[in-house]
Amino acid sequence: MNLKSNLILLFTLLSFVQVPRGQEYKISGAQITSGQVAASSNQYRISSGTSSMTSNPTISDSFSVSLSMIGIIQTISVMPPDINITMNNNLFQTRTSINIVGVLQDVNGVASANLHLQKGGENEEIILPMVALNDTLYQVTIPDTLVTVNNFRAYISGIDNLEITGNSKLFYPILLYGSNELNTSMKNSIYPDGVPSKKWRMISFPGSINDSIISSAKGDDHVFYQWDDSTSDWVIPNVVKRAEAYWFKHFYDNSIPFKSDSGTAISLQPYKIELKQGWNMIGSPFASTVEFEANSIEVSDLYYFGDSTNKDGWSVVLKRMQPWAGYAVHSSSDTSSITLKPFPNENVNRSSGKKVDQEWTIQFLVKEKNSFDNSTLMGRKKFAFDDIDHSDTPMLPKIEKEGINAALFLNGQESKKYSSDFRSIDAINGVWDLQILSEQNVDNIELMAKDIISLPKGISIAMLDVQRRIVFTNIFSRKIIFDKIGGLEYEFKVVAGESGYVDQMIKDLLEIIPNNFSLSKNYPNPFNPITNLDFSIPKRSNVTLRVFNMMGQEVITLINEKKSYGNYSISWNGLDSKGVNVASGVYFAELRNRNERRITKMLLMK
Repeated sequence: MNLKSNLILLFTLLSFVQVPRGQEYKISGAQITSGQVAASSNQYRISSGTSSMTSNPTISDSFSVSLSMIGIIQTISVMPPDINITMNNNLFQTRTSINIVGVLQDVNGVASANLHLQKGGENEEIILPMVALNDTLYQVTIPDTLVTVNNFRAYISGIDNLEITGNSKLFYPILLYGSNELNTSMKNSIYPDGVPSKKWRMISFPGSINDSIISSAKGDDHVFYQWDDSTSDWVIPNVVKRAEAYWFKHFYDNSIPFKSDSGTAISLQPYKIELKQGWNMIGSPFASTVEFEANSIEVSDLYYFGDSTNKDGWSVVLKRMQPWAGYAVHSSSDTSSITLKPFPNENVNRSSGKKVDQEWTIQFLVKEKNSFDNSTLMGRKKFAFDDIDHSDTPMLPKIEKEGINAALFLNGQESKKYSSDFRSIDAINGVWDLQILSEQNVDNIELMAKDIISLPKGISIAMLDVQRRIVFTNIFSRKIIFDKIGGLEYEFKVVAGESGYVDQMIKDLLEIIPNNFSLSKNYPNPFNPITNLDFSIPKRSNVTLRVFNMMGQEVITLINEKKSYGNYSISWNGLDSKGVNVASGVYFAELRNRNERRITKMLLMK
C-alpha cells in the first residue's frame, strides 16, 4: 500500500516504550503493519527518542521495538498538513501591503510554509516564504507593489517533517481602487492613448465603478449609448454596469484617457455573463486580459469596433478580451452565457478554434480610406444548416451610418443582411451572396479574403464580380480593388465546392447576368389597354421606369427602386398615376439609372 495516499500508521506504544538517547535506528516499512496490511515501500528513521521521524530512501537492516527503549514514540501520519488562511475580511486597498497569517496543523510537525501569489492575467506564480510565529501560525507580508488593479489570487503551501506537502484553498481578495488608479493607460488596455476624438468607440469598465461618469456626461461634450436589442435602437443609460459595454463619443480636442476616482476590483474567479437573445454589448470586468468560452453553439464569436489606426469598422475577436474594450456578441437564445477566465492557464476552449472534418471558414476584409469591416464570415460548420440558423449572425448594429460594410444575404432575402453565413458540412457545393455596402460615395475600395479554417482537400473557390463580370479564382493571395457609388450594394458571388461544380456555376451565372442596360420595344404595339415592357440591368442600380405623353409630361412611374442585375418584365394597363384611363395616342417609356437612359415609343389605340 502507498503510504502517501490515505494510509495512517499508528505506533501506539506503551508510554514506557523508549529508545536509547543519542542512537539512531532505521525501520523497514515492510515490518510496520496497519491492521493486517503491511507497509512495504517506505522506510523511516527514529532518532533520539521523541525528536523526529522522517522518511529515509536507504533500505537498512530491520529491528524490533522493545520495551527496553526509552522515549515516547508519537503517532505518525502521512496525511498532508491542514492549512487555513485567517483573515478578518478580504477587502483591501490597492498599493497597500497585506499581512497574511496561515494556520498549519500536522501531527508530524511543519517544516516550512510559503505563500503562492498569481496576478491576474499572468501564468507565473510569485512565491513568498512565510515566517513561523509558533508551531502552527505562519505569517507573510504581501508587498504593496503586488497589490495592483490587476488583483491577485493566492494560496499557502506547507511541508511537514515527512516532506509531505499540503495546500490551502485559493484566496480571492477584493481590492478598492485608489484615486485615478484605474485608467485606460494601464497595461493591456485597449485604449492606452485614450479614446480618440470624434470617433464612436465601444467601452467597458474594469471592476465596479461609481456612476458619476455617466451622470456627468449628460449635456456635456461627450455621451454614452447602450444597445436595446428589443427595440433595435440606442438609449442613454442611467448607470454604468460591470460586464456591459457602451458606445462612447466625445468632441474634445485630444484623446480622453479614461479614469475613475473610485471603484472595486472584483475577485479573480471565473465570471459568467448571461446573454439575451439577439445582440449583446458586453465587456470584461477584469483589469487584465482574459480568455472566454461560450456554453452553447448558439453564441457567435465576439466582435470589436475600431483599430489601432483609429479607422472605423468591425473585427472578429477569436481569442481574448482586453480591459476597457467593448464587444458585441450574438445569441440565438436567451439561455446562453459566456464565462470569462482571468488566468490563461485554465484551459479555456473556444468553438472558433476547433477544426472538424470538412469544416472551413473564410473571413473577408473590406476597407477604404476611413473605414473597414473585418467581421464577415462564411463557410461550413458542424451543427449548421443550409437555411438560417444559430450559426448565421445578423449584421452588426452600428451607431452611425457612415463607413463601409460587407454583408451576406441568405436565401435571396436581401432585406435581411448577415455578418456570417455558415452552412452544413453534409454538403460540398454552394453559392454565397456577398455585398459591399456604403451610404456615402467612396472609391478605391479593397476586398481581401483569408481562410481562418482552411478549405478541405478537393474544395475550390471562385468569386464573381457581378458589376464588372470579372472572375477571381485565387482570392487568398490578392487584393480586389474597385470603385463604388454610395447608396448601392456592390455585388459578388462566392462559389465553393468541387472544381467541376465551381467552373460550371461561374459559367451559368455569367449567362444570366445581362451584358447591357437595355429596354425592349413594348408588346403588343399598338395596344389596348395593356402592354408589356422588358428590360435588362447588368448590375445593381437605382432604376426608374416612367411613362410620358407627347407633351413630355409624366403620366405614371412604373418603377422607382433599387434593383439587382437581371432581366425584368412589367405591364402597363393604360392608367395614369391617379388611376384614370389615358386617351389614345403616342406615349414614351423611359428606363433610367444614374448614368444611362433608354426610351421606347408606344401607341395606345382605343
